[in-house]
Amino acid sequence: MIRFLVITLILVVGATLAALAWSTGQPRADFTFVGSLEPRTLDPALISWTDEFRLGRALFEGLTRLNDRSFRPEPGVAQRWDVAQDRCAYVFHLRPDARWSNGDPVVADDFVFAWRRVLTPAVASEYFYQLYPVKNARRYYESRGDGDPSNDLSFDEVGVRAIDDRTLRVELAYPCPYFLNLAAFLTLAPVHRATIERWAFRDGKVLPTKHLWTRPGNIVCNGPFVIDAWQFKRRIRLTRNLYYWDSGSIHFKTIEALPIEDVNTALLAYETGAVDMVSTVSSMAARALYEAKQAGHRPDFHTCRYFATYFYRLNCKRPPLDDVRIRQALSLTIDRDAICDRILGFGQQPAFCYVPAGSVDEMAQTDNDGKTYRYNPAKGFGQDLSPSQRVELARRLLTEAGYPDGNGLRPLELLYNRLESHHLIAQAVANRWAETLGLRVDLKQLERNVFSPRVESLDYDIARGGWIGDYTDPMTFLDMYVTDGGHNQTGFSNPEYDRLIRQATREAHPGKRFEILHRAEALLVGDQLPIAPIYEYVGYYLLNPKFGGIYPDSQLNLLMYRAFAKGTL
Repeated sequence: MIRFLVITLILVVGATLAALAWSTGQPRADFTFVGSLEPRTLDPALISWTDEFRLGRALFEGLTRLNDRSFRPEPGVAQRWDVAQDRCAYVFHLRPDARWSNGDPVVADDFVFAWRRVLTPAVASEYFYQLYPVKNARRYYESRGDGDPSNDLSFDEVGVRAIDDRTLRVELAYPCPYFLNLAAFLTLAPVHRATIERWAFRDGKVLPTKHLWTRPGNIVCNGPFVIDAWQFKRRIRLTRNLYYWDSGSIHFKTIEALPIEDVNTALLAYETGAVDMVSTVSSMAARALYEAKQAGHRPDFHTCRYFATYFYRLNCKRPPLDDVRIRQALSLTIDRDAICDRILGFGQQPAFCYVPAGSVDEMAQTDNDGKTYRYNPAKGFGQDLSPSQRVELARRLLTEAGYPDGNGLRPLELLYNRLESHHLIAQAVANRWAETLGLRVDLKQLERNVFSPRVESLDYDIARGGWIGDYTDPMTFLDMYVTDGGHNQTGFSNPEYDRLIRQATREAHPGKRFEILHRAEALLVGDQLPIAPIYEYVGYYLLNPKFGGIYPDSQLNLLMYRAFAKGTL
């Protein structure tokens, strides 16, 4: 029977892989990797999923890029920059050999145009707020989105100017210690104006053909690769951009991404040599691979610290979760140790704080006097209590809220997207809540394209969440929970929290700024709990040994970019 099932699995997976084969008979790419989902878009203004970032970083490059080893910002399109003494103005000098994939020069106005597009509410960029450090960027965005055209701010008042084709001046509203990191973020990448105006955005208006500009034959890029072919739900083939200013460091002529959502199919694709790299396998397989690695086997299985936190969102606008005592009780009774040890089991650490405690060294900042400061993550609600004390406190909170032993509390729905580990964790949490609090929890597993809209529209009680830091600073985790923040998605609104985040954005001294952010995080996870942190991610991947190693990276999406875009393998 087992043999029959194995043979059946191989046949099914083999058929799946065969279906992914090129109908054109093209030769295999120099490097092939698995992407777990079909990208919704490769527009840098709209990208937000990890798989989209992995491809987008191969197609576009900003003013800066992140160094292969240190992952600190270094020259990208800008070959150098000058910083004002008050650190509120940057003058970027663009390299003369920066070109688009059609041979056109990359000019300063390409950045101005791209940033204006991101700050246009109708474009619906999820990361528009990454431009808020720029002078008047927030005012521009909010004036354009309030439905009153009479108070629309002119873009001329936003602090970005093309002095000439090779010089871009950026004025900030306040000193931003991570601005050069932001300059490497994909949302701030330039776009080819003529291409965008033809297909996507013209005279401040979104065009109905907006999705066509990223198609093969239409797209114009400035990164190390360009799209050669895109077969929907089969594969995306990229070829080297010969106009890229640093093309001499790119060793691969072609790379391919295969969107394989089924983790078993992805693993078999790697084991049979159909792909060179995979970063998503089943929880059972990942644990087995980790144990084999610890025993001296499977040198092709790699783990790395990941600047990311796994958590549950709690809908603050939907009763009974609008009562902070209910949210506190739910967070208290999650058995984080059991999830890390029994379900995951390859190095994940329980998390009560939201900003990853394992990444404080990467977030360290130095002041003008050379003193280095490290962020101190806040303690989560009940973190210092024993497991039994947490349960006792949770039951007391539930009683105070009017639901002794869970009596009278309606069933709560827990949403999560399709992945085996999400399902196992949801089962463990639901069972724990039933045992300790008498709660009934209905589990609902959804496809990503159904799950995401429900979370974004607050159509849920509890929903699985995860966040990868966009830049190495606590703010990348904390500013998303301001009132009506683009990635808030919890309904959480707290004037004191908003005030602390605003205060932190205007504090130039790194030590004082970290103290303010610590207080904000303490309010978030030590008191209000619109989210319940569960564990700190550990990144992992299988890589064909012929490519050697990859420098460890706390953002796995960058790791993937280095894997296929740089000659470091």
